Amino acid sequence: MIKPLRKRHLQIWTALAVLIPLGIIAAWFSIPQQAKDKLLQPSPVQVLPIVLASADKDNYTVRIRCNSDTSQLQLEWINKKTLTHPTATIYKTGKNEKDISSGALIGRIEARGNYYFKLDSTFNVGKDSAYQLFLYDFIHKKIIDTINS
Repeated sequence: MIKPLRKRHLQIWTALAVLIPLGIIAAWFSIPQQAKDKLLQPSPVQVLPIVLASADKDNYTVRIRCNSDTSQLQLEWINKKTLTHPTATIYKTGKNEKDISSGALIGRIEARGNYYFKLDSTFNVGKDSAYQLFLYDFIHKKIIDTINS
């Protein structure tokens, strides 16, 4: 190495010896604090006591629940086995609908377990009910299953 090259080499390594520790310290201080008052998991949903309607399939069980004065409705979805469609969503449509274009999204289900969804006041249950539920895979854009009322 010639003298000017040795001098430039020393200057670069001296600058790096200062800048690398400063970069590490700056990165350490830029880590945000984790919120201590927020839960990392959503709060559990209280299961309503009265079962109005139920449908039992091989892979899942669906129940519509309400409270004692039927002012609140809840859809309970219990996956018995792990879903083969990880992008499954539940839609409510009219009785004679063949697709979800006019349907209302209820919620998304994933792996095994229980899922609870609050239903709105347009969801009527009984002998005059005119709805059906679609289990829909939104990535493959196909209906997986249909549950009639």
